[in-house]
Amino acid sequence: MSDNSGLLVTNNSTAINAISHYIYQTIVSIQKKHPEWITSKYRSIPWHDPKYKPTLINKLTKGLSNVKKQDTLKLKVKNYIQILLTPEFINSAEYNVLVAEIDKHIYPEVTLVSSDKIINYQVSDLSTNGTKLVESGIAILLLDVENLPLNPETEKILVDICNYPIQIKVAFANWRSMGKKDEEFHQRGYQLIHVPPGKDSADLKMATVGSSIFLNYPKAKEILVCSSDRGLTHLGTTLQSHGLTVYQVRKYKNQITILNSKTGESKIYALSVPDIPSVNKFVIQLQELIRAETAKIGQQWIKFSRISALYKETYKLNLKDVVETHFPSHKSNHIFVNYPVYFALHKPSEKSQTYVSIFNLFKPEKKT
Repeated sequence: MSDNSGLLVTNNSTAINAISHYIYQTIVSIQKKHPEWITSKYRSIPWHDPKYKPTLINKLTKGLSNVKKQDTLKLKVKNYIQILLTPEFINSAEYNVLVAEIDKHIYPEVTLVSSDKIINYQVSDLSTNGTKLVESGIAILLLDVENLPLNPETEKILVDICNYPIQIKVAFANWRSMGKKDEEFHQRGYQLIHVPPGKDSADLKMATVGSSIFLNYPKAKEILVCSSDRGLTHLGTTLQSHGLTVYQVRKYKNQITILNSKTGESKIYALSVPDIPSVNKFVIQLQELIRAETAKIGQQWIKFSRISALYKETYKLNLKDVVETHFPSHKSNHIFVNYPVYFALHKPSEKSQTYVSIFNLFKPEKKT
């Protein structure tokens, strides 16, 4: 498989210096028009004051100076942007302008004929799986983390089915309820986009970002849409109409299905999963997590989404997969509904999240 990530940045220090200055200028401009787009940690800093310019530029330059490969540099620059600016900015037209300017310095071999049209990408012939590609290209992965958890092993399957290297990875989730999961995905090279809690929130955000991919990433040839929600079928159709090959990736229990929407070919891969605990052990695990979280935050009621995230983090299993094993065709919260003697549920309003608390400690009966 071809991999463009090995291309070195031409005039590395010059490019990094120019990128750092442009990011600073963008922040100054944003603070005047949309201060809410700057993350709360940095919002109160008067960026227009010249004394803050060298501080930020030096920090950016130092952080980027050891990066030599083009796509690695772009990814690290985007990570800094996500630290400084909110998801609202990343979904704005201003973000596209910023990325286009950054690309000019990272990819000087690209000839720009206008702000929205890129031609004459100067690279040597590429090859993948023995087949020569006439033009360069990249694959982009969009992932609904809460709908379809994707571990590194499963991700390797996706890498192998693509004809182009996966160079852009975007993960959508309500990160505030995911514990330290954001750190894991950040380290795996994902751009993180926060979505509010609620049904279909991630899919709506993913559809918004995905529908403009052909404009923001003209080198994109393949898109992997990773979500078990079939509501994203329209996104796949839209992208395909612009000449992109779309892979619909879905997971059910211990298998993953990958549908090539261009050819109609579907492939199923079996996944290795940890042993599913018995119902009794499952109830005990959940009560232990709830007790620990209650002691940690000093509140009796814990959000169901938080319990689900903690269970995944602690036992490397999806709570919904365990529930489906013991209670086929039931929702993830069925374990709490089915055991009212041990758990209490509370939903303040129809639109709010469900909260869970311990009603009685579970003590399995001893066999005589």
